[in-house]
Amino acid sequence: MDAEMHNMKTRKVWSLVPAPPKEVKVVGCRSVYNLKKNNEGKAVRYKARLVAQGFSQRKGENYDKTFSQVINFSLIRLFFAIFVNLLQWLHLQIDVNCAYLYAKLDETVYMRQPPGYKSKKYPDYICKLDQALYGLKQSGRQLFTEISSVLEKLGFTKLKWTNGVFLKDKVILLLYVDDIVILGKTNEEIQMTVKLLANNFDLTIIGKTRTLLGIQFIEENNKVYLSREHYITQVYNRYKKFLPPISSLPISKGSVYSKLQCPTTDEETKEMERYPYRSVIGCLAFIALRTRPDINYAVNLFSQFQSNPGVVHWSGLMKLLGYLQATRNYKLDIRNIAEISLTAYSGADFVSCTDDRISVGGHIVFLWKCTSFIENHQAKIGDSFIYGT
Repeated sequence: MDAEMHNMKTRKVWSLVPAPPKEVKVVGCRSVYNLKKNNEGKAVRYKARLVAQGFSQRKGENYDKTFSQVINFSLIRLFFAIFVNLLQWLHLQIDVNCAYLYAKLDETVYMRQPPGYKSKKYPDYICKLDQALYGLKQSGRQLFTEISSVLEKLGFTKLKWTNGVFLKDKVILLLYVDDIVILGKTNEEIQMTVKLLANNFDLTIIGKTRTLLGIQFIEENNKVYLSREHYITQVYNRYKKFLPPISSLPISKGSVYSKLQCPTTDEETKEMERYPYRSVIGCLAFIALRTRPDINYAVNLFSQFQSNPGVVHWSGLMKLLGYLQATRNYKLDIRNIAEISLTAYSGADFVSCTDDRISVGGHIVFLWKCTSFIENHQAKIGDSFIYGT
């Protein structure tokens, strides 16, 4: 924690001022401790962070806009498919250290002095924040504004039709909060970009993209695959005490799930409280949305019952977890093939849900290999649907 406080002092994150009037909101803060892990999930060092208690902020008083632009992961897949797999560009991952501390605040925010680090000279003073801090509602937005401003000064142009993508000559920069991936035609161009960024930010050079946003980037024969094997194993080990059966399919053929299978008595509801249904759904959704389109439908289906799941739903969810464990080494293939090919498929079932009679639709887009997929309920009840390719 001493190192974290040294960063606060070096970056001049706050200045000590007399306490404002009582009607002015003063947020608290606390220390958060964590283990920094490497790409294989092994702990490499202890990490401490001072976090503001942003939940106590008041909109219009000490924060306003909070939306932070980040790149959509489907675009990361797309850029790797085109520039890395097809055009054989190089890629480098870097991280901005203590990134939020670089962002300037537009609003006046007061914070209590950190516990254990109060000023001996001014113990009754409070901190007037000059820079953003982890935990504040607007910090992510302010960081994006700061990084965007720096990149524009360095000659980068932001793509207008999407978020978090910046271009300069033969260099593409992908930005997701403080995680940065640089794609470049040559190593010299990438290193020049790193040098320019290092003049403005304290960087950690991670190297080739191996793990980004929890996704493993596996490079074999100059081709990149996406995998969640390590995370799937972690999730399975976390819930294996519930004995999820190994399955060859995400959902058993002929299985029907509906609200009629939900608990109807207090005893049944209390019995289901023993099972971490929502936690499992959250883990599986995180896996499905980025690398495993084969479980997208199943996760969407079981998530409909998370407010009042029944034994049948839990059993189906465990079979889905068992399927993931059995297929944990499956990778999302984004290699290029001989011919440039863009293909999109869309479809919908017809009122398969017996509860609301709403159809489920979806699409999947292939640029050589899979780059975008989604599955969801239709907005309206329809008499018929047109299937297309």
